[in-house]
Amino acid sequence: MDFARIVAWFRESTGWAHRTRVATAAIDPWQRFDLEPPLRAFGPGAEEFRQYLERETHVAATTPQAIGEYLLACHYAEDVHLLDEHDAWLHPATFELLRAGDCEDFALWAWRKLLEAGYDAVFVVGMRCIPETPRGRHAWVMFRDGKDEFLLDGVERTLPRMVRPLHEVRESYEPQVGVAAAARRFVYAGLYREAWGRALRLRPVPRRA
Repeated sequence: MDFARIVAWFRESTGWAHRTRVATAAIDPWQRFDLEPPLRAFGPGAEEFRQYLERETHVAATTPQAIGEYLLACHYAEDVHLLDEHDAWLHPATFELLRAGDCEDFALWAWRKLLEAGYDAVFVVGMRCIPETPRGRHAWVMFRDGKDEFLLDGVERTLPRMVRPLHEVRESYEPQVGVAAAARRFVYAGLYREAWGRALRLRPVPRRA
């Protein structure tokens, strides 16, 4: 075991690292940590994210604008009304058939399409904190285009509001958990703002072979 790993083990075993993450959450919920959360941290309907990247889909959308235009033609529907289930996450292929779903379904489809188009894209679940609207759990997508980072909120109903530079909307979203390419799960500092998040048992993100 090298020195860096010994230090990391010491920080984790003494609780020092956990206290640092909790302190960071109070300052910047967007700080990212390479710790793997359990699937239940995303929501009861979440399944292994690899499966959302499998199976053929049929809609060709290779730019953020094309992705947004497709989502504008889809309809928001709560799971209990659409599927008679409390929380069910649609596979992107199923979403294309129904052209309806809730925020997770819109975001999963957009995430897959951005990855297929070669973008560095991340599926995110956290809290949306928009003024004059109820604060609640929400799903969205982050992606990079060149040096710029954008937030895509698929349930917004105009393109200018759906795809915006991160710096413009950063204060309105509080990320908790995310999934990068190859279904690699990780956490944001925002997770530690929640009592249930601080109680989760996390493990280091597995190293790539």
